[in-house]
Amino acid sequence: MEGFFLRIHPRSAGLRLWLGLSFGMLAIALVAVLAWQVERVSAEKLQDDIGLRLQTRAMALAGRLDRGLFERLNDMRSMALMPMLDQPEQNEQALRDLFDLMQLNYPDYVWIGVVGVDGRVRVGSRGLLEGEDASKRPWFIAGRKDPYVGDLHGALLLSKYLTGPGGEPLSVLDVAAPVHDDFGAVVGVMVAQLSWRWAEGLRQDQMLPSRANDPVEVFFLDKAGKVVMGPEAMRGQMLDVPSARAVREGQRGAVLETWPDGEQYLTGFVPTRGHESYEGLGWTVLVRKEADMAFEPVQELSRQIWLAAAVFTLLFLLLGTVMARWIGAPLHALSVAAGRIQAREPDAAFPPERGYREARELTVALRGLVEDLTLRERELTDMAAGLEQRVRERTQALSEANAQLEVLAMTDALTGLANRRHFGDQLARETTRAAETGRPLSLVTLDIDHFKAINDQHGHPAGDAVLRRIALLLEEQVRGSDLLARVGGEEFAVLAVDTGMIEAGQLAERLRAAVEDAGSFAVGHASIAVTISLGVVTRRIQAGELARAPERLLAAADDALYRAKRNGRNRVEVAPG
Repeated sequence: MEGFFLRIHPRSAGLRLWLGLSFGMLAIALVAVLAWQVERVSAEKLQDDIGLRLQTRAMALAGRLDRGLFERLNDMRSMALMPMLDQPEQNEQALRDLFDLMQLNYPDYVWIGVVGVDGRVRVGSRGLLEGEDASKRPWFIAGRKDPYVGDLHGALLLSKYLTGPGGEPLSVLDVAAPVHDDFGAVVGVMVAQLSWRWAEGLRQDQMLPSRANDPVEVFFLDKAGKVVMGPEAMRGQMLDVPSARAVREGQRGAVLETWPDGEQYLTGFVPTRGHESYEGLGWTVLVRKEADMAFEPVQELSRQIWLAAAVFTLLFLLLGTVMARWIGAPLHALSVAAGRIQAREPDAAFPPERGYREARELTVALRGLVEDLTLRERELTDMAAGLEQRVRERTQALSEANAQLEVLAMTDALTGLANRRHFGDQLARETTRAAETGRPLSLVTLDIDHFKAINDQHGHPAGDAVLRRIALLLEEQVRGSDLLARVGGEEFAVLAVDTGMIEAGQLAERLRAAVEDAGSFAVGHASIAVTISLGVVTRRIQAGELARAPERLLAAADDALYRAKRNGRNRVEVAPG
């Protein structure tokens, strides 16, 4: 033990021991810091991804609910236009047959009927409610004026004839539309009542596929925050949790929160927004998952990272020990040789290496060899000058390589345009500048029409050639101050700073016309006609909305682009003010 302490004393320790200790401590510190940082960043990213998945599922369910009610509302609008509804009593049997067919095709229609302008039911599916007075019902009062979708409620009139599954009270959603005569006067109301089991079916469809490997629970809340659909034990309860409050404040996202049962859940939350002209019920969709189960991948990731860190630490310690011995061995040999030369042994000779503590011993042994050391010193000086020149050349080459890498990191490899990452950075930077200057900022997104068909019919090499040709055409049309980027497979975007709506629209039309005027592209033996659809948005960024400004600009431009697609493609659509 005493010998060990003598060996590690600063004046007595050899280079090999110092190197071994240094490598070991450095390896432990470096691996620990890197593992902690990687674990922290990866865990945060994974948690965000898990929350985003729950939010996405809630958004999908809300979208299906809104689209379903929009389709049912369109059913009523379409039926209200039928000529036979002007005189329903004379077409009673035909209407009943039509209603029965609709219920057969869509069983969630509990009842369909035509109500006269006086509020009396003229014709009802299966003859139900005919002659009943519905003049006080909200769907009749509102449905005489405009198409109407009512919230979930008990079926007061139908409950006398029908019950829900298992004999439970029947709950329905009302869908109604006014019936007009040839002169535009309201002569009645076309109405249908949907079973609440329709929406419950949507909820179950979201839960069933994931029940085995990713169990979640889905809740529907009405405007007041009452659970209208969810686990049996919680239906009818007022739910006041952070996610529900956030939706009432117009937010959507995911949050870790404690529910009334005292358990923590990761909850994705979104409001229903309606679909096209239908404004929606104002419901809230919550998708929750137990926190322990939701974050189990995070815990597993942390375990794997720290296990890997332990393995790497051991490897670095072993490697450090080997390297320390390898680096120190020549210097140790030099020290031994210096002692032999000092003893004037006939066959003593110096090895080519030289060193540190051993070099101090060598200085004492080589006092009589000053002339030889002077010559060596000149040789070493020349070598050092040459090495310094090589270092400068290597440093210059490394700087050039780093500059090339920086350009590559911002460039799309196929088209040579800016890539999505660089475009996102510039968009964030320009929104900040636009908020400071008050100048307008415009964004144009565009998409090659029917690009999938090009890949399917002519192959991906042909598709790549089209992308390169389109990129060249677009580059010729954009201004020097505009940033043109490829942001997706066949998607491009142009960021136009200090540009108003009129200039942005003209720019978009110029891009569209350039592609259309180019005619067909010759790719191999094929001639491919290409057009593009474009969406334009112009905004003046306010300081208070800066954090969400890039996302909202992209969303508005994409909405305009999708509208251009729906309206026939090869056109420009501008997002509303």
